[in-house]
Amino acid sequence: MTESILIAAIGGGLGVVLAALGTHAALRLLPVTLPRASEVGVDGHALIFAAAISLLAGICFGLAPALRTARHDLQEFVKEGGRGKTGARHGAQSALVAAEIALTLVLLVGAGLMLRTLGALWNVNPGFDASKVLTLGLSLPPAMAHAKPDAIRARFREVQTAFQSAPGVEAVSITSGAIPLSADDEWLFWIDGQPTPATRNEMKWALNYVVGADYVKVMGIPLLRGRFFNSLDDERGARVVVIDDVLAGKYFPGEDPLGKRLHLADYPNGTAEIVGVVGHVNQWGLDSDGQEELRAQLYVPFPQLSDETMAQSSTGVGVLVRTENAASAMESIRRANGRMSSEQVVFDAQTMNEIIADSLAERRFTMILFGVFAALALLLSSLGIYGVVSYLTAQRTQEIGVRVALGAQRADVLRMILGQGIKITALGVLIGLVAAFGLTRLMSKLLFGVSASDPVTFIAVALLLALVALAACYFPARRAARLDPMAALRYE
Repeated sequence: MTESILIAAIGGGLGVVLAALGTHAALRLLPVTLPRASEVGVDGHALIFAAAISLLAGICFGLAPALRTARHDLQEFVKEGGRGKTGARHGAQSALVAAEIALTLVLLVGAGLMLRTLGALWNVNPGFDASKVLTLGLSLPPAMAHAKPDAIRARFREVQTAFQSAPGVEAVSITSGAIPLSADDEWLFWIDGQPTPATRNEMKWALNYVVGADYVKVMGIPLLRGRFFNSLDDERGARVVVIDDVLAGKYFPGEDPLGKRLHLADYPNGTAEIVGVVGHVNQWGLDSDGQEELRAQLYVPFPQLSDETMAQSSTGVGVLVRTENAASAMESIRRANGRMSSEQVVFDAQTMNEIIADSLAERRFTMILFGVFAALALLLSSLGIYGVVSYLTAQRTQEIGVRVALGAQRADVLRMILGQGIKITALGVLIGLVAAFGLTRLMSKLLFGVSASDPVTFIAVALLLALVALAACYFPARRAARLDPMAALRYE
């Protein structure tokens, strides 16, 4: 009992150290800021719990062998020598290792499913080309806050020209409204020719993107029909909008929406003509966009914003840039911006790929946790099976010596010892597969593009675990196969 409790105490102490380091690392990887995160850590309560659970483990797992030893007759031990019986006597050790392997397989399957989910999400077409897009914020000089709307529009045109001319920049678009996977903005509308809604509650909703003429070029959004905005779609031009194929299919089924007019509740002059149809972009998430009720999207030209809204835009708009090299382009833009005004600020630079990665942060965090726990469990199960097979092999040293003396080959001994480990592993894998088949359904809402009972993941994990367990068995088996029969017969 003393020996068992001492080992448990040492393990508990190491566990506390790992817990402290792991908690700190996990907090840094959290996809969102956790309130009072500075208070999360290993405190007195955690230490008391660790001490109690370590003591309990030492007592529970030390009590069984202690009682078994106390019940045996000394004469029986002397007669057994080093040849101990390997049947029921070692069944408990084998059962514990099999259970450990089963739990390891469950965790590995969970990590594998999350890994395949992330792979499937990265292969989803978001409706735009994110590979070369840089996003940033822009705030005009404070003096522009009281400027007239036309002066603010002129300033934004200067910004567009300056940024477009910066080295490394292919295309630029000012944006004020929704940004895919980042920010959303909605407008109310109704279709020209239909009864005017009595209240705003009766109007239709659409996601609203206020953008420049080069927006589809920057974002790589396909133009399906008609045209996108150009330099003539300014504050003096006719009011126009572009819609996506979801809005077109929902409100103009079987019709050509080009030339139709929409009444926009928050748009100057009220109505705008549909001049183009573009592909839908995933606003709400790579996997969840199709599940949202609000998916219809419409685009309006940034220069055609109302004077009131344009005056408010001086404090901050978005800028989307297409570039081959985001870092060098950002430096060029900063220099171009500085030449315009030292009080004009660009901020929050982020690539669109980073925005997509942020949208997957929760799943990535879950996968990391699964992966860490699975790796630790794999290590523990490997050590467990190595320890049990080594112990059982040591107990059979004299038996192995007799077998070799009677003509058994090294391959026979190797096969015999490996067979012990393979039986334990097979039992653990079988139990683990059954448990994983039932438990992975609890995480089905976290999965995308892969079934909770995906056979590829289950088979791959089972094979991986079997190979690791086989490697853990091989070393004591090889050592047993190399035993000198005379030394084995003299063992103990």
